[in-house]
Amino acid sequence: MGPGAPPASWSQSLGGFRCSPFPHPALHVLHSLARALLFPAYWALDRLLVCCVPTPFSQGPGHFLGALLGGLASLLLLLAALPLLLLGLLLWLPLQYWRRPFCYQPPPGNWTPPSPWCPPSDPPRSFRFLSANLCLLPDGLARFSNLKHSQHRAEWTGTALLRGARGPGYGATGSSPPRAGSLVGQLVSALPGSVDFVCLQETFDVRASSRLAQRLATTLGPVIYDVGTTGIHPGPQLKLLGSGLLLVSRYPMLNARFLPFPNGRREDALASKGLLSVQVQLGMLDGRRIVGYLHCTHLQAPEEDWAIRCEQLSLLLGWAEQFEAQRDKDTDAVAFSVLMGDLNFDNCSSDDAQEQEHELFTHFRDPCRLGPGQDQPWAIGTLLSAPTLHCPVACCPEKLKSALEQEDGKNMYLAGPPSGDLPSGTWRGRRIDYILYREDPNPLFIPALEQMTFSTGLAGLTDHLAVGLQLRVSLTQ
Repeated sequence: MGPGAPPASWSQSLGGFRCSPFPHPALHVLHSLARALLFPAYWALDRLLVCCVPTPFSQGPGHFLGALLGGLASLLLLLAALPLLLLGLLLWLPLQYWRRPFCYQPPPGNWTPPSPWCPPSDPPRSFRFLSANLCLLPDGLARFSNLKHSQHRAEWTGTALLRGARGPGYGATGSSPPRAGSLVGQLVSALPGSVDFVCLQETFDVRASSRLAQRLATTLGPVIYDVGTTGIHPGPQLKLLGSGLLLVSRYPMLNARFLPFPNGRREDALASKGLLSVQVQLGMLDGRRIVGYLHCTHLQAPEEDWAIRCEQLSLLLGWAEQFEAQRDKDTDAVAFSVLMGDLNFDNCSSDDAQEQEHELFTHFRDPCRLGPGQDQPWAIGTLLSAPTLHCPVACCPEKLKSALEQEDGKNMYLAGPPSGDLPSGTWRGRRIDYILYREDPNPLFIPALEQMTFSTGLAGLTDHLAVGLQLRVSLTQ
């Protein structure tokens, strides 16, 4: 077998997505031209926000004078770029009608997927999932979360993810489920190794997401990025940002679909948040394809918008079930169905009581949850406190892990409840990043939880902890 050739049992037509989101090269060229025309105004507005948003690393008289001069220069550039902005919008807006709602980054020619899983001759297989919110917004918007340098953070995040991918896994193929009473959840300082599927949120900046997609595809496999249906939506609403979702799979992708939420409000109104659903092939069983389903999302952000989040939960649940039902289940055997993403509510705060009772949790299992308002004793919050992000402890994975193992560290480095006041009891933070799975996706397979991880491996790069899940899938017979 030559380098890069797929295993004999993989179909030669796997991974048939075209790279460009447009059906014709001419449309792709026009879209690139439109973005080039929009970029000067986009960059100037971003620089203007950078100069106007105060942060802990921009204090003092010298910084004030620099910010003032930089702001004036950015404003002049923005005014000068307005004709290009208008021309770019006139070209960009109609092109969104023909645009598929995602880009596809193929792996290099010498990349090969993992060996196909072929039970019953093969033992049960473990699959590893990772979800992380990266806050890769344009620099001016990222500063509202006390972060900066989105382009550099994209590079450093890619390095961290690839370093973890080359490391040993936190479980092994054919390993056994944890024994009764063993600790399923762990706080770790490194990103889990040998991850099979990575779902990232808030990769809103197109340059940062493209750079990250190219880096991850070199080692991990195909990437779906720049996800979203931008342009004019019914309402009417103007969507200038995508969904911020990015998905990497070490297994071949078969089908993908994105549907936008119709009810985004406030600061989320300009973003095309929604649900990305992807079908992947894992192997073969008696001539049938073994497939898995990945559903990635990011819900409405403002804390007071619980009604919008509840509606989005209902929408994504119906869309996920519809996507899976449309695939050919007579010829496919489903090994797992997993939902990943930032749901922007936690399971313990009284402010989020409505979301905690949603029927989603009767269809998908949350391993960290005992019930509405109650988490497992080993679960921890995933949202970090913005004011402390640049503290030396919060920028070091090992130091942050050690701090979060202590009560004082949790109170200092984890974000407080929506009400603003820490409860009198033990505070374990707001766990708003989730990986859920169906316990009965198919009569032929049984997915069993092996491990949950909360990782500080991206400390200093984002305002969230990364969440990992390992499932062991075996035949029912």
